[in-house]
Amino acid sequence: MFKGRTYAQSSGYQGWGIRFADVDGGVATTAYSYKMTEEERYEMARRITAALNYTRNLRTDDMESAPPLAAK
Repeated sequence: MFKGRTYAQSSGYQGWGIRFADVDGGVATTAYSYKMTEEERYEMARRITAALNYTRNLRTDDMESAPPLAAK
């Protein structure tokens, strides 16, 4: 369903949102993560956006069954 989509960190309120980059529409937000600082919310939105774009050509089933990625 979402395979091949691209995502962008929103410039909305504090940059806490994630939107589809190719069409208008919200995807996720960290605005309600009240235990996080503003900086942490921004960085988490950035991380979510990066993860979505990194895995954009994978199906959700494939990601769920894959082992965790390891940094080199």
